[in-house]
Amino acid sequence: METIKNQAINLDQKLSYKLFKTCPKTQRARSCLKALEWSCHGIPWIAGTITLIYMFPSHPTYPQLLVGLLLDCLYVAIVKALARRRRPVYAQQDDQFCVVLVDKHSFPSGHASRAFYIACFAHNYSILSFLVWIWAASVAVSRVLLGRHHVGDVIAGTALGFVEYLIQYGLGLPITNACIWAASAILGVQFANTNDGDNSLDGDTL
Repeated sequence: METIKNQAINLDQKLSYKLFKTCPKTQRARSCLKALEWSCHGIPWIAGTITLIYMFPSHPTYPQLLVGLLLDCLYVAIVKALARRRRPVYAQQDDQFCVVLVDKHSFPSGHASRAFYIACFAHNYSILSFLVWIWAASVAVSRVLLGRHHVGDVIAGTALGFVEYLIQYGLGLPITNACIWAASAILGVQFANTNDGDNSLDGDTL
C-alpha cells in the first residue's frame, strides 16, 4: 500500500512539473496567472461579501455566501494541517500575498475549492453561471501552471468545493442558519430570513 502511495505521489509530481514547464515563462503569462490567483484570493472575496452584507442587509444571498467562504477556509485549513504536503519545490513560493502558517502546505488547493464552491453557489444563473464555471476551471489550471500546487492538490480542492456545497445545501443541515445567526451577532447586522436547504437565487445578481 505504501508503495502504491509513493508511486502515485511521484506520478503526480512528474505530471505537475511537466505541465508547469509547458507554460511560457514570460512576464505576460505570469501576470495572467497571478491575476487569476488574485481573482480567487480569500481576503478580497470575504471582505467584498461583508461589504455587500452591510450595503444590502435584507438580501439573503450574501450571508449564505459568507458562510460558505468561511467554512471553505476552515475545511481547507483542517485538511492541510493533516496532510502537510509541501508545495512544489521547482517554483517560487515566497511571492504569495498574506500566507498564514497552514497555507504553506499544498494539499488541497484552497483556490480550487473556493472557485468551485463559488461556481456551485452561482449555478442558478444562466450566462453568468457559464462564465463562473469557466473562471473556476481557469483558476484551477492556473494553480498548476503557476507552480503553486500539484495536480493532485487541485483535483482534491475541486472535489472539496463540491463537497462543501453539498454539506451546506444538500444534506438539510442547519449549518447556514446557525452560522448566519453567529455572524449577525458579531457584525451587528440583522439579516433577512434564510432557508438552509434552499439556494434559489431567483435571478438576483451576486
